Amino acid sequence: MVWDYLVDTFAEHSFLFIFLAIALVWLSMRYAMPSAERKPPGPWSLPIIGNIFLFGSAPHKNVTRLMQHYGKVFSMRLGSREVIILNDINTVKEALLQKGSDFSSRPPLHSFIFSSRGERTVAWPVFGPKYIKNKRATELAMRTIIDNDSQFSSTVIKETNSLIQSFLNSGEKHFDPAYMLKHMACSLQFCLFFGEKLRDSYVKKAQFMMDGSTDFIENSAVGNSVDFMPWMQVVFRKQVKELEDSVGELSDFVKKMYLIRKKESKKSDIQETTFNGALAQVVQNKEALSFGNQHLEDADPDNSSNNFDDERLVNIIADCFGGGYEKLSTALRWAVAYLVSHRDVQSELQKEITRVKGSAPLTLQDKDSLPLLEATILEILRMSSFLPFALPHCTTRDTSVAGYPLPKGSIVFVNLWGCSRDPDYFEKPHEFNPYRFMDENRQNIVRSPCFLAFSAGDRKCPGEVYAKSVLFLVLGTLLQKLTLRNGTEDPIEDTFGLTVRPKPYKIHAQAVY
Repeated sequence: MVWDYLVDTFAEHSFLFIFLAIALVWLSMRYAMPSAERKPPGPWSLPIIGNIFLFGSAPHKNVTRLMQHYGKVFSMRLGSREVIILNDINTVKEALLQKGSDFSSRPPLHSFIFSSRGERTVAWPVFGPKYIKNKRATELAMRTIIDNDSQFSSTVIKETNSLIQSFLNSGEKHFDPAYMLKHMACSLQFCLFFGEKLRDSYVKKAQFMMDGSTDFIENSAVGNSVDFMPWMQVVFRKQVKELEDSVGELSDFVKKMYLIRKKESKKSDIQETTFNGALAQVVQNKEALSFGNQHLEDADPDNSSNNFDDERLVNIIADCFGGGYEKLSTALRWAVAYLVSHRDVQSELQKEITRVKGSAPLTLQDKDSLPLLEATILEILRMSSFLPFALPHCTTRDTSVAGYPLPKGSIVFVNLWGCSRDPDYFEKPHEFNPYRFMDENRQNIVRSPCFLAFSAGDRKCPGEVYAKSVLFLVLGTLLQKLTLRNGTEDPIEDTFGLTVRPKPYKIHAQAVY
């Protein structure tokens, strides 16, 4: 009787028993490993989904909270993949600077492989000769357009003046600036990348396409799920296709702009310095792109990394144009949010700008004369940390970090959001205080080695100088001509997506006379 009862019970609940058996075997195998081979500590994970449920709707905050329990280096399972998370500045520097080549690659995730376009982009490819030259060419092209200060500053200020008029003509006393800031960022990116001559004919198409980036941001979460739980690709087939279509649409648009500019570049009357044109020029300078490293030279025996065909250039431009738009529009939304929430800082900034420039247009030559403005930009970037984990890294060889051994192919997340709030390096880290980046006399900028908003090492964002330069001119011009006030309650709350963006807020803009 008892035996029959047990057989019947097992038959009725066979799935549950099998699941529990698999779970027990999995747990016993995981925790029976010799201690020397164990990964850093971390929370227990469930079969199939791992710890993905611990991420919640605010992964950057939840991971930082987990650090309090598991330490500054810990491991988690996201679906079928184990990841290592670095949470403090010293550990991040050890990995990305002291052992930079060990942590310089990207993991073989579905979205990364698709987005790298055969190692033709900047952010996504695995580490190697092509990636290094893609990044170097990008840095040189960005430096070229910034060095033409007269044109660069004029273009940024012209677009900022259009933004100011949009603010003043909003028709509402209190309005949400997000849409205007997004369109300004898109228009500015277009002019700097492809030139003002094409702006009137194509910028509306670019803006329409970038408005659709909201879908891209939403679908990126699906892309992340598929990366770590590949079986979900069947469930989210439609969303994955939409994500890939968004990338393809951007690439097609950029290719059209590139070919138009290439055709026009044969005319002698073109004087504009654009990223599109600068990139095409710098890749011709093989000496400037050389590795300066025999090991890397040996890794490229046929010199194929120097072959910058049209397809490769188009994908680099698309990567920088699309990624730059999202980062710039997000940074501007955060900047306005912090300025309206800290009227004392805004007032001091206006006094500094009036004392140094009066009503004269700003240029990049004014940076040293406006230290508070530059410090405020650094603090906005620190506080917002809108790329909270950057992009995942992957170890290129067996290595270690903070004493923990990591095998080749380990996936590593860098918690930049947590690092930016590390109380060991930033006093009262949750307070907005631009003066932390100035000396005691508040006359000069103090460059903090703990500032990691653009990451560090071989994968550091190549657009850092470009982004800071744009923000300097935009915010300086805005505060030179407007006083911004909070239209609702304190807006400093965030929402997680492709970037961490501020939740919707409203402002009031008043012209400075």
